[in-house]
Amino acid sequence: MRHITQKDIADKLGVTRITISKALSDSSDISLEMRENVKRIAQEMGYIPDYTARNLHRNKTNTIGVVVPDVSNSFFSFAIDGIMDAAAKHGYHVMLTVSRESADIEKGNIVTLLAHRVDGLLIAISKETTDIAIYETVKRRDVPLVFFDRAIQGIGFSSVGIDDRIAASELVAYAIKCGYKNIAHLAGSLTIDIGRERHTGYLETLNKYGIPIEEDWIIFGGFDKISGYNGCRKLLKRDRLPEVIFASNDRIAQGAYNAIKEAGLKIPDDIGVIALGHREFAELLSPTLTIIDSSPEVLGQRAMEVLFDEMISSIPRGVHHILMDTVLRENHSLFPKT
Repeated sequence: MRHITQKDIADKLGVTRITISKALSDSSDISLEMRENVKRIAQEMGYIPDYTARNLHRNKTNTIGVVVPDVSNSFFSFAIDGIMDAAAKHGYHVMLTVSRESADIEKGNIVTLLAHRVDGLLIAISKETTDIAIYETVKRRDVPLVFFDRAIQGIGFSSVGIDDRIAASELVAYAIKCGYKNIAHLAGSLTIDIGRERHTGYLETLNKYGIPIEEDWIIFGGFDKISGYNGCRKLLKRDRLPEVIFASNDRIAQGAYNAIKEAGLKIPDDIGVIALGHREFAELLSPTLTIIDSSPEVLGQRAMEVLFDEMISSIPRGVHHILMDTVLRENHSLFPKT
């Protein structure tokens, strides 16, 4: 079926195209009866508005481009919900893309979103991303961009996240205060800031409490379940087992759960698990996972609000680096020693 235009509706009703345009826009220049008649005929004919031409004329699309590394990660699913809620409140649509933790796909996604002339970008970078060339292109095109959760600092864009170093430190300190000293770390990747900061928080906290660092108990990998599973299997093959595993995120922790149970061990009786994550996912695991909760939905909403402010106001861009509050949730994957 060919695309139905406003001219087709005008021809059917014997009026001008301008009349149809005004009627569909609810202009008071057109009588209520005519407006209702035009909308009814438009629906019967299968008319779909062509927003592209209108938006190009206005130099605005009311669309936000979003790039996330992985939609199977519930953290990003909740963050997307928050972004979409905040975007809708301001009359914006969301165009979602997924990098699948690939820097090349991330770059392609950004190029596609720029080609669609999105009004702004919200991006959580992939674990591979190191080249900033595409972000220089974004800057030259004067498109507002805000990083969320995962950011590249120091290149002139705002960011919304948590203080990953402090959050990791708080969580490891909690395990120490519960009576544990033998704490391993499934560290994720150090190529992006969240991995580096969480790893640093782990190391600094052990040093603060005078606990020797066991290099064999630090495993690097990705931020997904399979990385947690494989990393934990390596830990379980060591001559001496840790008492607690600190995972950089809850997906890594989920993989560790699977490896621990597969080995016939019990959580937390034989080995405890702690991670940075969010409440909804932590409560799905059995036993429930002790976490630093970063509330991804709220984080997504806040990132969208920052982007909106930078799109519509004259405030300087790239100067907002917001750290959201976190909460320690003492669940059942770690018990204090008696």
